[in-house]
Amino acid sequence: MKYISISHFDRSFDRYSKPEQETINNTLKAIISYLETGEATHGLRIKKLSSKIYEARISIKLRIAYFREKDVVKFFCLGTHNDIARCLKRLKSIKI
Repeated sequence: MKYISISHFDRSFDRYSKPEQETINNTLKAIISYLETGEATHGLRIKKLSSKIYEARISIKLRIAYFREKDVVKFFCLGTHNDIARCLKRLKSIKI
């Protein structure tokens, strides 16, 4: 499987402190492990938001949203519930 983070995700990542970035990286590893093995940790709480879009929990406040199509996973949004909602609204407006 191929994993990609888009520029919006990378810019969001850069805004967080080093400890938060470490937590985000650990969550990304847990998501990849889940996608490869089918087993997720309880705290990850992956939710299907649409036919191709998923959300995973980093912490009480932070989430990661990603697309999954066949063998490609694109991490496209990182932030709070409101940040994820804005990303999804933007996606609907460009009909993805």
